[in-house]
Amino acid sequence: MARRERPRRPRRRLMVALVVTGRVAAEIDGLRRGLGAKALERVAPHVTLVPPVNVGDEELPEALATARRAAAACGPLRLELGPPETFFPVTPVLYLAVGGELSALDALRRELLKGPLDVPRERLEERPFVPHVTLDHRIGASRLAAATAALADYRVPVTIGSLGVLEQDDTTRHWSLVASYGLARPHVAGRGGLELELSTSAGPDPVLAAWAARQWEQCSLERYGEPSGPHEPFAVVARFAGEVVGAAEGELRGLTLRLARLLVAPEQRGLGVGTQLLRATERLAAEHGCRRIRLEAIEGGEAERLYARCGYAVVGRLPAWREERDFVLMERLLAAS
Repeated sequence: MARRERPRRPRRRLMVALVVTGRVAAEIDGLRRGLGAKALERVAPHVTLVPPVNVGDEELPEALATARRAAAACGPLRLELGPPETFFPVTPVLYLAVGGELSALDALRRELLKGPLDVPRERLEERPFVPHVTLDHRIGASRLAAATAALADYRVPVTIGSLGVLEQDDTTRHWSLVASYGLARPHVAGRGGLELELSTSAGPDPVLAAWAARQWEQCSLERYGEPSGPHEPFAVVARFAGEVVGAAEGELRGLTLRLARLLVAPEQRGLGVGTQLLRATERLAAEHGCRRIRLEAIEGGEAERLYARCGYAVVGRLPAWREERDFVLMERLLAAS
C-alpha cells in the first residue's frame, strides 16, 4: 500500500532584524548600488538578529509575541556602522561592522531566540553571531581589497528605535516588513483599575490586523447592519502611445465610489487627461450602481477647481487635514439608474 503523504502546513519565512531607515539607509543603499550589490532591491539595510527561520501559521502569534516582548525589554540602541570588513574566504561577503551598545544588542538577540524563533544550536555554532550590515553578499574576491580600501574611513552613528520582523516572498525573494515594535518599555496606565499596557509601532502586525478586522466587522454590523458588499479597489489608467500618462484610483464602497487619487503626468496636464479620467471613473461608478462619488482636495488648489468644473460640489471642510493643509470634501451625485 502506498504511503499517504501528510499535507504540508503553511509556513512563513521570517527574519528578525534592526532595520536601518532614513538618511543612513539611503547612504548605505548608495554604497550598495556603487558595489553593484544584487540584493539591493530585495531587502533594506539591516542588522540580522534572528536569521531566516520557517514559522508555521499556527506559530505566528507566538513568534510575534516573542519579538514584541523582547523589544519591550530593550531601549533604543546607539550603534556605529563601519568600517567595512569581510567574511572572506569563508563567504564572499562585504559588510559594515557594528559597534556601540553591543552588550544590549546581544541581550536583545538572546531574548529573541525562543519558541518559534529559536534557531538550532548547531546552526548557531556553524555561524557565530557577528553583528553587521551587509553591503554585498557575493562580491568578487578580486574586488574585495579595493572596496575595503575605498570605504576604510566610512563610519556613521545611528540610533535604532524599533525591531522589525520581515517576511520573504516565495516568488520574488523580496523581504518586507510585516511587524515593527518599538525598543522601549510600554506605558502602563490605569494602575489600580484596568491596568493597560500601551505601546506604539509603525503599523499593525498580522495578528493585530486580523483582530482589528474581526472587531470592525462585528462593530460595523452592529452599527450599520448588513453591508451592501465588500470594498472593491479600482484603477482607471490613461495611456498615450502605449505610455501611462494618468491614473485614477480608489474604492467602490457600496453606493459610494471614493476617489483616492487622480494623477496626470506633468507634460500632459492641461490637455484634458484629468477630465477624461474623471468621466471614466463616473461611468465605472454608474455601472456598479453607485449614487455618489466623493473625494478630498486641497482647498483653493488646482484640483478643487478641476473637480468644480466637472460638477463636484464642496460638502465639507477639513482644516489642517493633511500636512497641515486645509482640504475640502467634494461630492458629485449620480443619476439613479
